[in-house]
Amino acid sequence: MDCDSVRSKRRWSVAGVDRNLKIARLCLLGACLVALVVLPAAAVETVRIGASTGAPRILVDGRLVRARMFWGAPGSRPLRIGTDGQLVEFEFSPLHDEPGQATMHFRFGPSPGAMWLDEIHVFDLTTGQDVIPVQDFSSGMPGFDRAWTYWPPGAQNTVGTIGVDAKGGSENSAALGVTLRNPPDGRWPDFHVYHHANLALRAGHRYRVRFWCRAEPARDLTVAFYRPGQTFTYLGGPPSPFKSQIKLAANVGVDFVSFPVGLPWPKPGESVDWTAVEAQCQTVLDANPQALLLPRIGMEPPAWWREAHPDHMMIWDQGPQQHTGAVVASPEYRRAAAERLAALIGHLEDKFGERTAGYHPCGQNTGEWFYQETWGPALNGYAPSDLRAWRRWLAERYSTDAALQAAWNVSQVTLEAVAVPEPAQRRAAPAGILHDPQAGRNLIDFAEFQQQMMADCVCELARAARRASGGRKLVVFFYGYVFEFGAIRNGPATAGHYALRRLLDCPDIDVLCSPISYFDRGLGESGPAMTAAESVALAGKLWLSEDDTRTHLGTGRAPGWADGVSTIEDTNRLLLRNTAQCAVRNFGTWWMDLGATGWFDDLRMWAEMDHLRALDEPLLDRPLPYRPEVAAVIDEASMIRVAAGGQIVTRPGVYEVRRPLGRMGAPYGQYLQDDVAAGRIQAKMYVFLTSWNLSPQQRRQLLTATSGRLRVWCYAPGYHQEDATSLAAMQELTGFRIASVSGQTAWAEPTPRGKQLGLSIPFGVKQPITPLFAVIDATPDEVLATWPDGTAAVALRQTADGWSLFAGPPGLTSELLRVAARRAGVHLYTQTDCNVYANGPYLVLHAAQEGSLDVDTGRAGRVVDLLTGEPLGLGPRVGVPLKKGDTRVLRIGE
Repeated sequence: MDCDSVRSKRRWSVAGVDRNLKIARLCLLGACLVALVVLPAAAVETVRIGASTGAPRILVDGRLVRARMFWGAPGSRPLRIGTDGQLVEFEFSPLHDEPGQATMHFRFGPSPGAMWLDEIHVFDLTTGQDVIPVQDFSSGMPGFDRAWTYWPPGAQNTVGTIGVDAKGGSENSAALGVTLRNPPDGRWPDFHVYHHANLALRAGHRYRVRFWCRAEPARDLTVAFYRPGQTFTYLGGPPSPFKSQIKLAANVGVDFVSFPVGLPWPKPGESVDWTAVEAQCQTVLDANPQALLLPRIGMEPPAWWREAHPDHMMIWDQGPQQHTGAVVASPEYRRAAAERLAALIGHLEDKFGERTAGYHPCGQNTGEWFYQETWGPALNGYAPSDLRAWRRWLAERYSTDAALQAAWNVSQVTLEAVAVPEPAQRRAAPAGILHDPQAGRNLIDFAEFQQQMMADCVCELARAARRASGGRKLVVFFYGYVFEFGAIRNGPATAGHYALRRLLDCPDIDVLCSPISYFDRGLGESGPAMTAAESVALAGKLWLSEDDTRTHLGTGRAPGWADGVSTIEDTNRLLLRNTAQCAVRNFGTWWMDLGATGWFDDLRMWAEMDHLRALDEPLLDRPLPYRPEVAAVIDEASMIRVAAGGQIVTRPGVYEVRRPLGRMGAPYGQYLQDDVAAGRIQAKMYVFLTSWNLSPQQRRQLLTATSGRLRVWCYAPGYHQEDATSLAAMQELTGFRIASVSGQTAWAEPTPRGKQLGLSIPFGVKQPITPLFAVIDATPDEVLATWPDGTAAVALRQTADGWSLFAGPPGLTSELLRVAARRAGVHLYTQTDCNVYANGPYLVLHAAQEGSLDVDTGRAGRVVDLLTGEPLGLGPRVGVPLKKGDTRVLRIGE
């Protein structure tokens, strides 16, 4: 039986199968990998996004396909090293030629302990010559220093110590001893030992690697050969799981493959070497000739360009200037990067155009287009190119010195001589959480400038990609982490991600993406989106969720490692939650082997992806726009007014608020506020998380667009206007008389009335914050929680224009959201905490706690587990047995 037959039968025989049959099919799928019959790949002309139904979908030559992908990269599978000395030996053939600058790396992983290495030998079996003669360390550290070194150097190395142990090696010989300790700050650097970059490796040659080693305690060791550069190119090592995972994905119909490629960027007059890029693409097609290629392209300039253009490289106010990021506001960088990107895409279209799906340019921090060092203490913006761009931007905005002086209330400032705000001013917060709209106007302007520069750089590169691909292929970017960056210490605007609307209006971008949030992603949690994902869909673009879950095969301490799992059962519970959420919210996704060590190299994971055809394929046939009854709303203009230290409010109120939103018992959507004001969002309940900066016209628009619906107003609604603060504006917006309170701990306790309605948990932050507000005209029946001085921190009122809930404390609780949802007439699938995702007849539940769940489906009809066919009863009320972390995908009705 061929694999296509297996796929077809698997699709139609999911319902009602027992466990033994599932295992048998897994074995059959595995057999298909061994005896795969490769058919000629049909040429692909166009891959674009279709959004006419309101549910963005990928179209391949006009045919709707599942937006399910695999991301991987060539890499070495870790070797398990025990406490007894052992000889390690493997062979490899390099993926690329490197005639004289290859290097060999040993990585030891992020855990304390010790390792000894001896008799390291690399031998070219093709020529019979040594690449690395036997290194036995008998000459001590001078011998090590002649050929080897380690990274990171100096003070950056907080974990590793290198030395020669005279009797630590094979047969009590000398060995290189590596001792690892926990870093003081808990953050492990990528400590590794590596050979000087002077090795010659030839593609097509066969090499044997042999060395002796011992560990105490046992640990994983990763060995790999690289070509150094702006992006290190993997050349070889122990058997790589890259191709295996591509084949596993292909066997369940996942042909989109994303993978990193280098960006050839030669000096003027030098020819372009496309060899490595072509080999990277061909590696994928060798594993799956049907693959649709989505290369991830690093956009940082090479060393020669950086040296030739020092004014256009980023400068921070403090710390080592260790990053290689170009200034995104620099016209010179944008022009050069766009030219190189266009050249690469043109070449790949000529060489592999029949198998390319699109292009994913990446730059800045981790390739995700937020400023380098966003999460650290340093502030950027101090390069000469930044200053020139800043002055151009101000000249376009204000035109004259007089206009600038009036806006900033500074008599001496001029457009020609204006400086970037001083670091001390950027770190200060004299007005508290929000910049003073008058005295801090230069800071607000600079924050807006940095957002626009990042967004405009992305749009310029997108335009180059669109033109180079003839408008036929997907253009993909990371951007828009408007919820995720609420946790930044220096203020959300430090990231540069609060110009999402500019990208949504850009016609040259098809797909925006991010990892699943690194908050609330573990078992029993919600796996939320980083962005205003439903606004992305409203703009006709696909949101793609990068699923870099640390599976039971995961290695190292990459972001999200603490929420990883150790068994295949728990792995599949997380992957099912994540991918099912993507299905009902119309997201794309790629499963990501983040460590390039085989995180998804298990047939049983891909069988789970195959099961999810039962959800994906009906939604392809009949797309359902995702229109939940609860809208979580964020305002970009308000977020860039948050001062350094403002994460005291925006961490619980924006970043962490996705936890109670996910647990309240009803699905929610994530939107930009301008979509709400424009009347594009029809919800029963609007949760305005950051509606802090509104003009009089914007207040009226927002109230008109949400008339008659319940509105939740968080923290400081309407407090800022363009250049002033206003308590009267807060009253107009919320329907409550509001006063500032000072000296209060921002911690709210439920009142008797609040407890009567279901509140039991106090919330907020246990420290004073400025500004802080209380309702001063609420009746006792309207006050649900109070500040320590007894003033109203949370109040609920029915007005002539619908229900209004003022929530002064930073953050919300699932209990409070359920109180509001009941008043709003929102359908609650559960009355207790559970992660709920729903669209049309499909309901996804991910248990936040142990025990059977009483589910209100909201309609009559049979309730069936979509993936197993198990009948659960008749709606509208059914009991669903769940353990914490279980995921069930239900179909309600026929």
